[in-house]
Amino acid sequence: MQKKKMKVLYSSRSRSGSYIGGNSYTTTPKISMEGKWLESLGFNIVDAIEVSFEENSIRISPAPQPVMVCDPKESYQSDARSTKR
Repeated sequence: MQKKKMKVLYSSRSRSGSYIGGNSYTTTPKISMEGKWLESLGFNIVDAIEVSFEENSIRISPAPQPVMVCDPKESYQSDARSTKR
């Protein structure tokens, strides 16, 4: 297993304050990943991912693909027309 060192960053969001013209900000931890190394591991742009986590551990994997119940090549319109008289 290869390793890559990264830092946990922060994200800041504005929340309107209770007084006129006042704003308060809240920060939350953020992990951002990018690079060709993700593509070489099989993560492509617009792919769905699944994130599993427990204390001190995060695992990111490709999301399971939905199972096709029927043959997508089958034409239902042509079957419907052939049964009409």
